[in-house]
Amino acid sequence: MTAAVLPDASPAPELPPGPVAGVPPEAAWSPPPEVDPVTRRDLAEVVAALSRRLGMRTSGWWLLGAAVVLSAAGWLLRWQELRVAGVLAVALVAVASLFTIGRPRYAVELHVPETYVAVGDPASGSLVVRNDGGRRSFPSRIDLPIGDRTASLAVPSLAVGAAHADSFVIPTRRRSVVTVGPARSVQGDPFSLMGRDTWWTGATEVFVHPRTVRLPGRQTGFVHDLEGHPTPRLTSADMSFHALREYVPGDDRRHIHWRSSARTGDLMVRQYEETRQSRIAVALDQSDDSYGADDEFEDAVSVAASFVMQAVREENPLALVTNVDVHPGQSATRILNELSRVQRLENTGVGDVARLVRDRESNASIVILVTGSKVRADRLRQAATVLDLDCRVVAVRVSESAVLSVATVSNITLVQLPTLADLPRAMRRTML
Repeated sequence: MTAAVLPDASPAPELPPGPVAGVPPEAAWSPPPEVDPVTRRDLAEVVAALSRRLGMRTSGWWLLGAAVVLSAAGWLLRWQELRVAGVLAVALVAVASLFTIGRPRYAVELHVPETYVAVGDPASGSLVVRNDGGRRSFPSRIDLPIGDRTASLAVPSLAVGAAHADSFVIPTRRRSVVTVGPARSVQGDPFSLMGRDTWWTGATEVFVHPRTVRLPGRQTGFVHDLEGHPTPRLTSADMSFHALREYVPGDDRRHIHWRSSARTGDLMVRQYEETRQSRIAVALDQSDDSYGADDEFEDAVSVAASFVMQAVREENPLALVTNVDVHPGQSATRILNELSRVQRLENTGVGDVARLVRDRESNASIVILVTGSKVRADRLRQAATVLDLDCRVVAVRVSESAVLSVATVSNITLVQLPTLADLPRAMRRTML
């Protein structure tokens, strides 16, 4: 018997890297992208979307889950009472779902006449609900968020085209920004198992501005630099008198100095130096470590607001500087709105706000630096030294336990202020 000799198996041909010959690149296989694993947050979002679509509350899901457990336990244990309880729980959820059928046809208007108020001033608004449907509406409830609270306003049964108005009070006891709205109607069962929310209005912000006191103006010696300081340029009309000169054709006759003209025999007119308005930077320290209590910080905000109002009355260029930002003084209302928002901050200090003034408001001629009782006087003076020597610095340290005092060294005036009411008296004593 002759044995057959088989040839050696030839090795498999190696394919060159890259696209296979004859196969288009788009037909080549590529691994699918990795899919992120499902997380609890993904499941929570799915459940929340399903709840909004079905109108199911959390209590409804719990009751439905209890119905499944009771029914399963009743069939497994052959316990009739558990099965009946499970069926009743499902029936209760089904009945609750009937309350979510349909949608109220309302026209809701939110009226807030005053959106800028001071601390303690009365503020209120009204909500008007009109039935725009084709039949009489059922009694309902509209929830209106007012700050951190929610007002529930009862809406009676309304005939077609009838309206119901209800008023509410906005809290203004403390400086804040109170968000009113959006109004929503709650359509659901008495047990809060099922329900649908319908949003009717937008949200309105009410700015509760800090308290302020009126400071002495130019006539009583408050910051005489607010009148401006002279420049080398001469002009025929300004506030800073320079000299007398002979009249030339074209001069304003209102500036003729008649007494000198009578003495010299020639018409003499007044000549003035052009003055430049002082730019004021009101710097508020927001550091949490600078203040002993919330009321102390509120007084500091009120001190800053009082200087802002004085600068606006004097029509001087103004900027509000905090530890994190600079707010140009476009109007008193906008700056007071920013002061309504400011809060105490961590990981910052009085030196930060002083350096921000130096970097962003280097052309300020007067800087009002306001801080709290936990900042020592030497540290406050050290923070003020980073500012330009040509700049007048008024450092106000708010402290309930301090005695009113005013001390000036070089261009820095340190004011120890017990209360906001003492600020006008302190400013008279600065003699700037």
